Amino acid sequence: MNDEQPSENQAVEGTVMEAPAKSTSSGTSAIVLRGDQQEFDHKQLSTLALISPGLAHAPRGHLAMFFHYCVRTGLDPFARQIYMIGRTNWKAADNPDEPDKTWTIQTGIDGFRTVAHRAAARVGETISYEDTVYYDSEGKAHDVWLSKAYPAAVKVTVLRGSARFPFIAKWDEFAPTYYDRKNSMYVVAKMWQQMPAHMLRKCSEAGSLRMAAPQDLSGVYVDEEMEQADAEAVVGIAEDAAQRLRAAAGLENGEQHSDESASSADEPAAAPASRKAPAKQKPAPKKRTTPQPEQPEGADEAPSARRRAAPKKRTTPAKDAAAS
Repeated sequence: MNDEQPSENQAVEGTVMEAPAKSTSSGTSAIVLRGDQQEFDHKQLSTLALISPGLAHAPRGHLAMFFHYCVRTGLDPFARQIYMIGRTNWKAADNPDEPDKTWTIQTGIDGFRTVAHRAAARVGETISYEDTVYYDSEGKAHDVWLSKAYPAAVKVTVLRGSARFPFIAKWDEFAPTYYDRKNSMYVVAKMWQQMPAHMLRKCSEAGSLRMAAPQDLSGVYVDEEMEQADAEAVVGIAEDAAQRLRAAAGLENGEQHSDESASSADEPAAAPASRKAPAKQKPAPKKRTTPQPEQPEGADEAPSARRRAAPKKRTTPAKDAAAS
């Protein structure tokens, strides 16, 4: 008996690759999480990589954190009740200390419901819901949302035992908006355009369930709650790129720079104009001097002489007419 106990302890504390053989022999799945595990084994990571391809390149520390959340919540990562997503870190372009990717752990609304029901069942309670309430922009309540416009808010109330946990999710606080470069404007995300009431209701239900089971759901968020954070990251990338383009174009100083460039452009343009003016007037004096070779000094008197001669021609026929 004394010889058998150490062998059992060695089997429990052994490498992670030894345990799947026992689990498969007993008829359980080879990828199921076991109580003696401290991290994912090779088969489990290979399966998770099929569900989330980027997970194969996740750092070991992030995988250990993901494993901790799976154990803590009791959610099945292979059923996609909980998963870890890697996103490109746009701050890494300017800061070499920033990681190339950021990893976040998220769950679906089904996972939230599972955790809340398990937490209530442990103390002999049940989880139930009151009717969902939808609000328009004027604050009027609706039992069903039938309008084509976006709901202003959604209220979900979770009942745990005799306690009520209402939560109101506002559209402006959760709906993600992205910058559309083609139309040069911010637009609502596609799924939120197609199912606005449904998506906002998920956020409200998640907040209510988190209030009903805070010890089990604190620090865990559903995908719909994280979409606005993703949208803010995208907007940050767009604004950062726009600032770089403005700086490259020299538009950071605003109107002062444009005024200075305009004034500097006007001054050199006036100087050539004054210099070129005599060149354009040179043909004019030549044309004027050609009919005045005999009177170079009386160029100003010539027009007056012509004007005086003209009346003489007109007055002579007048005198003849008077004599006749």
